[in-house]
Amino acid sequence: AEAKPWTCKDPDCAYENEEVDAEECEACGEARYEEVVDRFEGFKCGLVASVEDLGDKLKVCTIDIGKGEGKEVKIVTNAANAQEGSRVVVATVGAMVNDVKLTKKTVGGRASEGMLCDAPMLGWTGGGAGAAALVPDSCAPGDRPPERRPRMDGK
Repeated sequence: AEAKPWTCKDPDCAYENEEVDAEECEACGEARYEEVVDRFEGFKCGLVASVEDLGDKLKVCTIDIGKGEGKEVKIVTNAANAQEGSRVVVATVGAMVNDVKLTKKTVGGRASEGMLCDAPMLGWTGGGAGAAALVPDSCAPGDRPPERRPRMDGK
């Protein structure tokens, strides 16, 4: 891994340390901590813009993951609950899924630029394996997925 500058963990200091190998903060002497890897790096909330049936339970979804930038990806899935207008969680190309880096693949003869996530893949309790993890309208395309399974009843 490439060494990067780091920020002091003391909230009263928060000094940006440029000495990447330093064991303590240059400003306050607080011991350095290791950066926590974001388990949702490369994961985004998305809005299903269209669904095309490919047969054999497969469909290709065009999903907006762009946060106003109009970035769309096409994902081939067999998740029965993925339908136009639903908000889902997408693992994009490059994301780590079960310790494997996700790559662009051809599924059912079509290019798939990521995958729809289910609740177990996200570490959420509740929600079934194989069903696309749904998120509420408050999750905009491009947002980071919630830490836990959100309530879908608006409460």
